[in-house]
Amino acid sequence: MANERWVFVIKVHDKPGALTAIASVFSSRGVSVDTTLGSSAAGLLEAPSTIVLSFHATERKKETLLRTLARLQQVVQVEAYPYTARELRSIAIVRVTPDEKIAELPREVHTEIISESGDSKTVLLTGATRAVDRAVHSLHERGTLKDVVATVMAV
Repeated sequence: MANERWVFVIKVHDKPGALTAIASVFSSRGVSVDTTLGSSAAGLLEAPSTIVLSFHATERKKETLLRTLARLQQVVQVEAYPYTARELRSIAIVRVTPDEKIAELPREVHTEIISESGDSKTVLLTGATRAVDRAVHSLHERGTLKDVVATVMAV
């Protein structure tokens, strides 16, 4: 069975140890997390926080992770998505050389220049997971990519 890329959207009680318990489930099964995104509804009454994780695993291992996470005391709900699901969007912040032609990136990727300095510019890329991945890969191939931070979110 081949590894595929998956995304879990995990609703948790916002208490110390929640992320540690989740990380332990992945670690003890030999699965490395690719990206992590967390959001807290700390100001809202009793609302759970959200942790979004992407990772590579076989279908069988993904199901094992899903069942194990759902049994954790800290976890309220877990939803699993294939990385290419329509419900997912990627967000990447890239630092590129100042001469990079951002307009030449795929049309399905929304771009916004965040800042420019003498030696680089910082750009926000958003869109479907595969489209943003292709855009980052294209920047790398052109030799203009200096740094990247990326994650996935469910919409």
